[in-house]
Amino acid sequence: MNRLLLPVAASLGLALAACGNNTTDDVVQQPAEGAAPVPVSENRAATATTQTAVAMGMTRDQLEDADLFSSTRVKLGEVESIVLGPDGQATHLVIDLEDSDLDVLVPIGDVRSINYEGDVDVTTDLTVEQLRALPQHRPAA
Repeated sequence: MNRLLLPVAASLGLALAACGNNTTDDVVQQPAEGAAPVPVSENRAATATTQTAVAMGMTRDQLEDADLFSSTRVKLGEVESIVLGPDGQATHLVIDLEDSDLDVLVPIGDVRSINYEGDVDVTTDLTVEQLRALPQHRPAA
């Protein structure tokens, strides 16, 4: 009986850990206008990232590794995370702008996927100036 107890206890511990309050800042929930975004659970992040990527014609890995390019193929930044609205749908991508310390919130409607130099990335028609004028992403403290 003791032989059975250890594997059962280990399995139960793993199951409880998986159901715990693990969060990720790769996907954040915007709780209210102007409030700091809060991380969501790993499961919710995985679901949101996958749904957003599929909607953009990408895989989850492609979206998580995507660079942002201008319509003239100039690299503007990198995808850092996804922001969800109250309904759980992606509203913005957090973009780490190239050659700056700015992380900005780019509306999901202003980006689309592209195949560029053998990679799947995202592109926008927004200019560098327009990107810099977008609201900054301020992670939860």
